[in-house]
Amino acid sequence: MKTGRKAVPSGSSLSTISNVSSLTDSPADALVMDKNIVDHKERRASEVDRMFSSIAIHYDLLNHILSFGLDKGWRRKVASETRKTECRKILDVCTGTGDTAIELFRQWKGQVHIEAIDFSRELIEIGRKKINEAGLNGTIFFKESNAEALPYKDNQFDVVTITFGLRNIMDRIQALKEFYRVTKPGGVFICLEFSQPAHGLFHALYSFYLIKLVPMIAAVLGSDAGAYRYLGMTIKDFPPPRELVRLIESAGWRDVTYLSLTSGIVAMHRGKKY
Repeated sequence: MKTGRKAVPSGSSLSTISNVSSLTDSPADALVMDKNIVDHKERRASEVDRMFSSIAIHYDLLNHILSFGLDKGWRRKVASETRKTECRKILDVCTGTGDTAIELFRQWKGQVHIEAIDFSRELIEIGRKKINEAGLNGTIFFKESNAEALPYKDNQFDVVTITFGLRNIMDRIQALKEFYRVTKPGGVFICLEFSQPAHGLFHALYSFYLIKLVPMIAAVLGSDAGAYRYLGMTIKDFPPPRELVRLIESAGWRDVTYLSLTSGIVAMHRGKKY
Protein backbone atom coordinates (compact mmCIF):
# COMPACT_ATOMS: atom_id res chain seq x y z
CA MET A 1 0.00 0.00 0.00
CA LYS A 2 1.13 3.55 -0.67
CA THR A 3 1.23 6.01 2.19
CA GLY A 4 -0.36 9.37 1.71
CA ARG A 5 2.90 11.08 2.62
CA LYS A 6 5.05 9.61 -0.11
CA ALA A 7 5.91 11.66 -3.14
CA VAL A 8 3.64 11.14 -6.10
CA PRO A 9 5.02 11.32 -9.64
CA SER A 10 4.12 14.48 -11.48
CA GLY A 11 2.23 12.47 -14.07
CA SER A 12 -0.31 11.45 -11.45
CA SER A 13 -1.89 14.87 -11.08
CA LEU A 14 -5.46 14.95 -12.25
CA SER A 15 -6.13 16.69 -15.51
CA THR A 16 -9.48 18.46 -15.75
CA ILE A 17 -12.05 18.85 -18.45
CA SER A 18 -11.86 22.56 -19.08
CA ASN A 19 -15.30 23.06 -20.53
CA VAL A 20 -17.95 20.82 -19.05
CA SER A 21 -20.64 22.33 -21.21
CA SER A 22 -18.87 20.97 -24.28
CA LEU A 23 -19.61 17.49 -22.98
CA THR A 24 -23.34 18.03 -23.17
CA ASP A 25 -23.93 19.96 -26.36
CA SER A 26 -24.14 17.16 -28.92
CA PRO A 27 -27.36 15.56 -30.22
CA ALA A 28 -26.34 12.26 -28.64
CA ASP A 29 -26.03 13.91 -25.25
CA ALA A 30 -29.43 15.52 -25.62
CA LEU A 31 -30.92 12.04 -25.95
CA VAL A 32 -29.61 10.96 -22.57
CA MET A 33 -30.30 14.07 -20.48
CA ASP A 34 -32.82 13.38 -17.74
CA LYS A 35 -35.22 15.75 -15.99
CA ASN A 36 -34.18 14.45 -12.56
CA ILE A 37 -30.83 16.23 -12.47
CA VAL A 38 -28.89 16.10 -9.19
CA ASP A 39 -26.24 18.71 -8.44
CA HIS A 40 -23.08 16.60 -8.13
CA LYS A 41 -21.37 19.29 -6.04
CA GLU A 42 -24.15 19.81 -3.48
CA ARG A 43 -25.24 16.14 -3.31
CA ARG A 44 -28.37 16.86 -1.26
CA ALA A 45 -29.37 13.66 0.51
CA SER A 46 -33.02 13.75 -0.52
CA GLU A 47 -32.13 14.26 -4.18
CA VAL A 48 -29.44 11.56 -4.20
CA ASP A 49 -31.86 9.18 -2.46
CA ARG A 50 -34.51 9.88 -5.10
CA MET A 51 -31.99 9.35 -7.87
CA PHE A 52 -30.78 5.98 -6.56
CA SER A 53 -34.36 4.89 -6.01
CA SER A 54 -35.09 5.64 -9.65
CA ILE A 55 -32.32 3.31 -10.86
CA ALA A 56 -32.68 0.63 -8.16
CA ILE A 57 -34.19 -2.02 -10.42
CA HIS A 58 -31.23 -1.82 -12.85
CA TYR A 59 -28.56 -0.95 -10.27
CA ASP A 60 -26.73 -4.28 -10.02
CA LEU A 61 -26.83 -5.15 -13.71
CA LEU A 62 -25.55 -1.76 -14.79
CA ASN A 63 -22.76 -1.76 -12.22
CA HIS A 64 -21.51 -5.12 -13.47
CA ILE A 65 -21.84 -4.25 -17.15
CA LEU A 66 -20.36 -0.77 -16.94
CA SER A 67 -17.36 -1.98 -14.92
CA PHE A 68 -16.95 -5.03 -17.18
CA GLY A 69 -17.43 -7.17 -14.09
CA LEU A 70 -14.40 -5.67 -12.36
CA ASP A 71 -16.50 -4.38 -9.46
CA LYS A 72 -16.82 -7.94 -8.17
CA GLY A 73 -13.06 -8.31 -7.86
CA TRP A 74 -12.72 -4.88 -6.24
CA ARG A 75 -15.27 -5.83 -3.59
CA ARG A 76 -13.41 -9.07 -2.93
CA LYS A 77 -10.28 -7.00 -2.37
CA VAL A 78 -12.08 -4.94 0.27
CA ALA A 79 -13.44 -8.04 2.00
CA SER A 80 -10.00 -9.66 1.92
CA GLU A 81 -8.48 -6.55 3.51
CA THR A 82 -10.80 -6.91 6.50
CA ARG A 83 -9.24 -10.31 7.22
CA LYS A 84 -6.15 -8.49 8.48
CA THR A 85 -8.15 -7.33 11.51
CA GLU A 86 -9.64 -9.49 14.23
CA CYS A 87 -13.35 -9.01 13.72
CA ARG A 88 -16.61 -9.70 15.45
CA LYS A 89 -18.70 -6.88 14.00
CA ILE A 90 -18.45 -5.12 10.63
CA LEU A 91 -20.47 -2.13 9.40
CA ASP A 92 -20.88 -1.68 5.64
CA VAL A 93 -21.98 1.90 4.91
CA CYS A 94 -23.75 2.92 1.68
CA THR A 95 -24.27 -0.79 1.09
CA GLY A 96 -26.65 -0.30 -1.86
CA THR A 97 -28.07 -3.74 -2.64
CA GLY A 98 -25.56 -5.42 -0.34
CA ASP A 99 -22.92 -6.76 -2.73
CA THR A 100 -20.02 -5.81 -0.46
CA ALA A 101 -21.86 -7.08 2.63
CA ILE A 102 -22.43 -10.42 0.89
CA GLU A 103 -18.75 -10.59 -0.05
CA LEU A 104 -17.84 -9.87 3.57
CA PHE A 105 -20.02 -12.78 4.65
CA ARG A 106 -18.29 -15.07 2.16
CA GLN A 107 -14.83 -14.01 3.27
CA TRP A 108 -15.63 -14.54 6.94
CA LYS A 109 -17.81 -17.62 6.34
CA GLY A 110 -20.50 -16.30 8.64
CA GLN A 111 -18.15 -15.81 11.61
CA VAL A 112 -18.84 -12.08 12.01
CA HIS A 113 -21.93 -9.96 12.59
CA ILE A 114 -22.52 -7.71 9.56
CA GLU A 115 -24.64 -4.57 9.60
CA ALA A 116 -25.39 -2.97 6.23
CA ILE A 117 -26.88 0.53 5.97
CA ASP A 118 -28.06 2.75 3.15
CA PHE A 119 -30.46 5.67 2.87
CA SER A 120 -32.25 4.21 -0.17
CA ARG A 121 -35.14 2.03 0.93
CA GLU A 122 -35.52 0.65 -2.58
CA LEU A 123 -31.91 -0.53 -2.76
CA ILE A 124 -32.14 -2.09 0.70
CA GLU A 125 -35.29 -3.99 -0.26
CA ILE A 126 -33.49 -5.44 -3.28
CA GLY A 127 -30.59 -6.37 -0.99
CA ARG A 128 -32.92 -8.17 1.41
CA LYS A 129 -34.43 -10.08 -1.50
CA LYS A 130 -30.95 -11.13 -2.65
CA ILE A 131 -30.11 -12.33 0.87
CA ASN A 132 -33.34 -14.31 1.02
CA GLU A 133 -32.81 -15.91 -2.40
CA ALA A 134 -29.26 -16.88 -1.44
CA GLY A 135 -30.45 -18.53 1.75
CA LEU A 136 -28.49 -16.07 3.90
CA ASN A 137 -31.30 -14.82 6.12
CA GLY A 138 -30.06 -13.84 9.56
CA THR A 139 -26.48 -13.26 8.40
CA ILE A 140 -26.62 -9.65 7.18
CA PHE A 141 -28.74 -7.03 8.91
CA PHE A 142 -29.95 -4.15 6.73
CA LYS A 143 -30.94 -0.78 8.12
CA GLU A 144 -32.12 2.43 6.47
CA SER A 145 -29.87 5.22 7.72
CA ASN A 146 -27.92 8.33 6.76
CA ALA A 147 -24.12 7.94 6.85
CA GLU A 148 -23.77 11.39 8.44
CA ALA A 149 -25.75 10.34 11.54
CA LEU A 150 -25.23 6.64 12.24
CA PRO A 151 -27.77 4.99 14.57
CA TYR A 152 -25.12 3.30 16.72
CA LYS A 153 -23.38 3.93 20.02
CA ASP A 154 -19.66 4.70 20.17
CA ASN A 155 -17.03 1.98 19.70
CA GLN A 156 -19.31 -0.71 18.25
CA PHE A 157 -17.50 -2.09 15.18
CA ASP A 158 -14.12 -3.65 14.45
CA VAL A 159 -14.22 -2.58 10.80
CA VAL A 160 -16.23 0.00 8.87
CA THR A 161 -16.32 -0.34 5.08
CA ILE A 162 -17.72 1.89 2.37
CA THR A 163 -17.66 0.97 -1.30
CA PHE A 164 -18.41 3.58 -3.98
CA GLY A 165 -20.42 5.64 -1.52
CA LEU A 166 -18.24 8.36 -0.02
CA ARG A 167 -18.38 10.58 -3.09
CA ASN A 168 -22.20 10.66 -2.90
CA ILE A 169 -22.26 11.96 0.69
CA MET A 170 -22.92 15.68 1.09
CA ASP A 171 -20.85 16.24 4.25
CA ARG A 172 -17.98 13.80 3.81
CA ILE A 173 -15.96 14.93 6.83
CA GLN A 174 -19.01 14.50 9.09
CA ALA A 175 -19.53 10.99 7.72
CA LEU A 176 -15.86 10.11 8.24
CA LYS A 177 -16.12 11.33 11.83
CA GLU A 178 -19.20 9.17 12.33
CA PHE A 179 -17.34 6.14 10.97
CA TYR A 180 -14.55 6.91 13.42
CA ARG A 181 -16.97 7.32 16.34
CA VAL A 182 -18.61 3.91 15.92
CA THR A 183 -15.32 2.07 15.36
CA LYS A 184 -13.61 0.39 18.32
CA PRO A 185 -10.07 1.46 19.28
CA GLY A 186 -7.76 -0.72 17.21
CA GLY A 187 -10.39 -1.00 14.48
CA VAL A 188 -10.01 0.04 10.86
CA PHE A 189 -11.82 1.92 8.12
CA ILE A 190 -11.65 0.71 4.53
CA CYS A 191 -12.88 2.87 1.66
CA LEU A 192 -13.07 1.77 -1.96
CA GLU A 193 -13.85 4.60 -4.35
CA PHE A 194 -13.52 5.49 -8.00
CA SER A 195 -10.56 7.63 -8.95
CA GLN A 196 -8.97 8.95 -12.14
CA PRO A 197 -6.25 7.19 -14.13
CA ALA A 198 -2.95 9.07 -14.02
CA HIS A 199 -1.86 8.33 -17.60
CA GLY A 200 -2.81 11.21 -19.89
CA LEU A 201 -4.33 9.27 -22.80
CA PHE A 202 -6.08 6.74 -20.58
CA HIS A 203 -7.33 9.60 -18.39
CA ALA A 204 -8.87 11.35 -21.41
CA LEU A 205 -10.49 8.18 -22.71
CA TYR A 206 -11.83 7.30 -19.27
CA SER A 207 -13.31 10.80 -18.80
CA PHE A 208 -15.02 10.53 -22.19
CA TYR A 209 -16.36 7.11 -21.24
CA LEU A 210 -17.72 8.35 -17.89
CA ILE A 211 -19.32 11.57 -19.05
CA LYS A 212 -20.60 10.59 -22.47
CA LEU A 213 -20.76 6.84 -23.04
CA VAL A 214 -21.92 5.62 -19.63
CA PRO A 215 -25.17 7.66 -19.68
CA MET A 216 -25.88 6.48 -23.21
CA ILE A 217 -25.33 2.83 -22.25
CA ALA A 218 -27.56 3.29 -19.21
CA ALA A 219 -30.31 4.75 -21.39
CA VAL A 220 -30.07 1.89 -23.87
CA LEU A 221 -30.39 -0.59 -20.99
CA GLY A 222 -33.50 1.18 -19.76
CA SER A 223 -32.10 3.06 -16.78
CA ASP A 224 -31.92 6.75 -15.83
CA ALA A 225 -29.23 8.32 -18.01
CA GLY A 226 -29.19 11.49 -15.91
CA ALA A 227 -28.34 9.47 -12.81
CA TYR A 228 -25.31 7.96 -14.49
CA ARG A 229 -24.25 11.35 -15.80
CA TYR A 230 -24.32 12.52 -12.18
CA LEU A 231 -22.23 9.52 -11.08
CA GLY A 232 -19.67 10.28 -13.77
CA MET A 233 -19.37 13.88 -12.64
CA THR A 234 -18.94 12.86 -8.99
CA ILE A 235 -16.06 10.60 -10.04
CA LYS A 236 -14.46 13.37 -12.09
CA ASP A 237 -14.64 15.83 -9.18
CA PHE A 238 -13.74 13.45 -6.36
CA PRO A 239 -10.46 14.15 -4.52
CA PRO A 240 -7.47 12.19 -5.88
CA PRO A 241 -6.05 9.50 -3.55
CA ARG A 242 -3.43 11.64 -1.81
CA GLU A 243 -5.95 14.39 -1.04
CA LEU A 244 -8.42 11.81 0.21
CA VAL A 245 -5.72 10.58 2.64
CA ARG A 246 -5.64 14.05 4.20
CA LEU A 247 -9.43 14.23 4.38
CA ILE A 248 -9.61 10.87 6.16
CA GLU A 249 -6.85 11.92 8.56
CA SER A 250 -8.72 15.12 9.40
CA ALA A 251 -11.55 12.98 10.80
CA GLY A 252 -9.19 11.37 13.31
CA TRP A 253 -8.00 8.28 11.46
CA ARG A 254 -4.30 7.43 11.61
CA ASP A 255 -1.83 5.41 9.52
CA VAL A 256 -3.93 6.18 6.44
CA THR A 257 -2.66 4.45 3.33
CA TYR A 258 -4.03 3.78 -0.13
CA LEU A 259 -3.62 1.31 -2.96
CA SER A 260 -4.49 2.18 -6.56
CA LEU A 261 -6.17 -0.62 -8.52
CA THR A 262 -6.83 -1.27 -12.21
CA SER A 263 -4.56 1.46 -13.58
CA GLY A 264 -5.92 4.00 -11.13
CA ILE A 265 -9.63 3.59 -11.91
CA VAL A 266 -10.27 2.86 -8.24
CA ALA A 267 -8.35 3.37 -5.00
CA MET A 268 -8.66 1.55 -1.70
CA HIS A 269 -7.89 3.60 1.43
CA ARG A 270 -7.30 2.18 4.88
CA GLY A 271 -7.11 3.99 8.22
CA LYS A 272 -6.84 2.91 11.83
CA LYS A 273 -8.37 4.16 15.08
CA TYR A 274 -6.08 4.17 18.12
